[in-house]
Amino acid sequence: EKIIKAQRIAEKAFSRLLRDLKPGLTEKHVAALLEYYMSEYGSDGKSFDTIAASGINSASPHAVPTDKKLEVGDFLTLDFGATYDGYHSDMTRTVAIGKVTDDMKRMYDAVLFAHIDALKAIRADISGKVADSVARSTLDAWGYGKYFGHSLGHGVGLEIHEPPMASPSSTNMLKEGMVLTDEPGAYISGKYGVRIEDMVVVTKDGCTDLANTTKDLIIIN
Repeated sequence: EKIIKAQRIAEKAFSRLLRDLKPGLTEKHVAALLEYYMSEYGSDGKSFDTIAASGINSASPHAVPTDKKLEVGDFLTLDFGATYDGYHSDMTRTVAIGKVTDDMKRMYDAVLFAHIDALKAIRADISGKVADSVARSTLDAWGYGKYFGHSLGHGVGLEIHEPPMASPSSTNMLKEGMVLTDEPGAYISGKYGVRIEDMVVVTKDGCTDLANTTKDLIIIN
């Protein structure tokens, strides 16, 4: 419940940030606004350093916010989390500034389908490796598998990264009650990237998505 509370704080901050986004804002400014809104809505502190990566910077999964300004036609990836009473949240959304090309929309759809397919697959008593492979095979089918260079997910709780892991090399089994991220991505160096991330709770016969925020592509006009 404390993780859910942290998640709701982050989601409220994200909803408010969407009203502020416009071309000309720097990545640093965007990250600072998001962190400020999380604290205003009751976060004890950011869960980790907020990622705000636009345009070609969005092709780097662990980008650090820069003085680059948002431009029309950019993807903007926001990876952020709040903390509440010691518990963390973690989510990522990629939004578009003004407009998207067909290629950008196709990549977004591929990552979204990978995220949803993983949601359908995650349940108690499968391995993290199997969960990862489901998302990976979806991206492969869309032609983006080679652009997915990190693992599908990790546990979240009192630490922002904790067991279990869902990666090609993970050996752990998923157990009922575990909280895990589902965060596939695709990143084309020099162009752009997309990541969609939410936390889930593993259940006996599936998982519960902790997010209330849309996963569909948001275009900021």
